[in-house]
This record gives sequence, C-alpha cells and structure tokens, in this order.
Amino acid sequence: MSGNKKPRKRYVQKPAVLPAGLRKDIAFEMPGFQASEAMGKNHFREQHVYDLLSNADMTRRTAPDGHEILPVAQAMVEAIAEIQARAQRTGTFGVNGDEMRVLREGIGKTMVFLRTVSNFDISRASLAAIREFNKTGVLRV
Repeated sequence: MSGNKKPRKRYVQKPAVLPAGLRKDIAFEMPGFQASEAMGKNHFREQHVYDLLSNADMTRRTAPDGHEILPVAQAMVEAIAEIQARAQRTGTFGVNGDEMRVLREGIGKTMVFLRTVSNFDISRASLAAIREFNKTGVLRV
C-alpha cells in the first residue's frame, strides 16, 4: 500500500519578504520614491512636495531626541519650505541643485530609518499630524 503513494517533497522554509502583520513597505515608501524621481522634471507637482514633507515630518515625529536622523529631516523640511515659498512667488514648482541634493540624500536616509520604526509609533505620529492639521489648518514646517 505504501509503495503506490506519491512521495512528498521535502519542506524548505522560504524567506519571508514581508513578515506577517507588518505594513506593506511598497505602499508606504512609493510616494516618497516617486517624489524624489519627479524632482527636476516637468511633472514635479505640489503633491510630490507634500509627499516629501510628510516623509520628513514623520521622521521628525518618530525619531528620539538627539538621533542622528533629526538634522537630515530638518534639512529636508527647510528645503521643502524654500520650494513652497518659491512656488508662491513664481506659481510653479521647481527644485534647484542644493535642494535636490538635500532631498535625494535625505529621502533614502529617512526611509531606512522609517523601516525600523514600529507600526504603533507611526500610527501615533500620523494621528498627531492629523490632529495638528485639523486644529490649525497647516502642518508645522
């Protein structure tokens, strides 16, 4: 009876790309990546600026005091503030070389940092940002 059974394959554990229960990294990281790719091109729009700002703001809200990523996030916020001020003056969104360098380097570093932050901390920081926006009508820059 056992001779006519089909032999089973040996179980080989496969590495998990996304551990069960964690956020989907692609959905979390794609807006910042797309915004960094759009910088310096004709299709750089206001939404890209907001995506970069939300990345930097989330990093500032979740990083502990004195962490090495805080100056990087602050430099990103200042570059975004310059982009927004220039957009109000000229009516178009554009990025100069220094801002592009700061934002391109910063987006990679902040994404690496945000991958290590727990879902709970990200949820708490995003709710704080939403409460601030609902209260004041703007996010602090």
